[in-house]
Amino acid sequence: MKKWISLVVVALLLTGCEKLEGQVAQLKKIEEESVIKVKTVNAYTVEESQEGRAMEVSGVVTPRQELALSFGTSGKIANILVQKGGSVKAGQTLATLEESVWQQGVNAAQGQVASANIRRSKAIQGPESHEIQTQILQVEKAKETALKAEREHAQAKVLFANGAIAKDELDRLALAQRQAQLNLEEEQVAFNKLKQGADRLDIEEANADVQQANVQLSRAKQDAADAVIKAPFAGVVAAITKVESEQAGAGSEVIRLVDTSSWLVKLQVESEQIGNWKPGAAVKVKSAYGSEAEGKVTFVSPVMDQGLGSYPVEVTIVGSDVNWKGGMTVTCQYQLDAKNVAIVPVSSIGIAEEEYYVMKIRENTVEKTQVKLGGLYGTFYEVLEGLAPGDQIVGAGLSYVVDGEAVQVADE
Repeated sequence: MKKWISLVVVALLLTGCEKLEGQVAQLKKIEEESVIKVKTVNAYTVEESQEGRAMEVSGVVTPRQELALSFGTSGKIANILVQKGGSVKAGQTLATLEESVWQQGVNAAQGQVASANIRRSKAIQGPESHEIQTQILQVEKAKETALKAEREHAQAKVLFANGAIAKDELDRLALAQRQAQLNLEEEQVAFNKLKQGADRLDIEEANADVQQANVQLSRAKQDAADAVIKAPFAGVVAAITKVESEQAGAGSEVIRLVDTSSWLVKLQVESEQIGNWKPGAAVKVKSAYGSEAEGKVTFVSPVMDQGLGSYPVEVTIVGSDVNWKGGMTVTCQYQLDAKNVAIVPVSSIGIAEEEYYVMKIRENTVEKTQVKLGGLYGTFYEVLEGLAPGDQIVGAGLSYVVDGEAVQVADE
């Protein structure tokens, strides 16, 4: 009997222990679940920046100058004097058309100019001495003719009065006298004109002829120049699209010339950053291949590109020996003056209803706090209002926590 009672007591004790262990396990599980509900966040402690920061913006490299060269007139290509990839100097002849026709036009126009200049010189100098002497003889001859006609008319009057000649004969001699007198007057006028020297109207007419001839010469020379392609600047031949003996139309590309003595990097800068960019500021430019060069800001657009929502900025690199290519993507590092300002990571900033906020951490609880931002310095915002140095905020993952939620800080 006693043995049986002892077995019952042992069984009860074992059952009580198992129940107790189950309750302990359940309490432990509840505790673990309550711990799991406290989210872990990475924190950032607000501080004042003690040194300048660099903004990085990616852009595309283009040559400072790139020009498609063409003839100014149509014709058959006679010579292409360069090769693709070759370097040329400014003013160097690159290609020509068959120019026999153009040269003939120039020669003819030059002859017209020479003739017009001779005529003008003669007009300015006036009549020569032999011309005056010839005119004097013409006047004397006209005088003799007039006197003879006058005498014959006088004799005819006497003969007509005596009935020796008819009225028709008298009229004929009278007409001859008047004609001789008119001829004398014309020769005298011509003589007087020669004595006066150069005629103003003749000089003006000669000047007009010279001017017209020079215009024709200029046109002929321009036509000849249009048959030649010359390099407008020093550079490298990037492409040749025609071959010798091929017909080329006016304005159609024959050679593409690129100036590699300087490079232009075109950037698109966000509105929050554009206030930091100033013309003349130094910029360090890096390519994906590790090459670097120093450049300067040469253009900051005063207006936004509405299509992209950003501001165009240009950086010029002059005199660099980097082996860059047009279209290459590079990174521009622009030094910013961000000293003694409170800064926070971009990842710690949220936006709601067009207002910026952070999640401030106070006694392991997050508190949604509105802030006023200043400039954007690389991956950091300047905070003007809402935070003070030493404040602790959630560094990233704002959507992971809500206002008033308990958290534990894992790292800063």
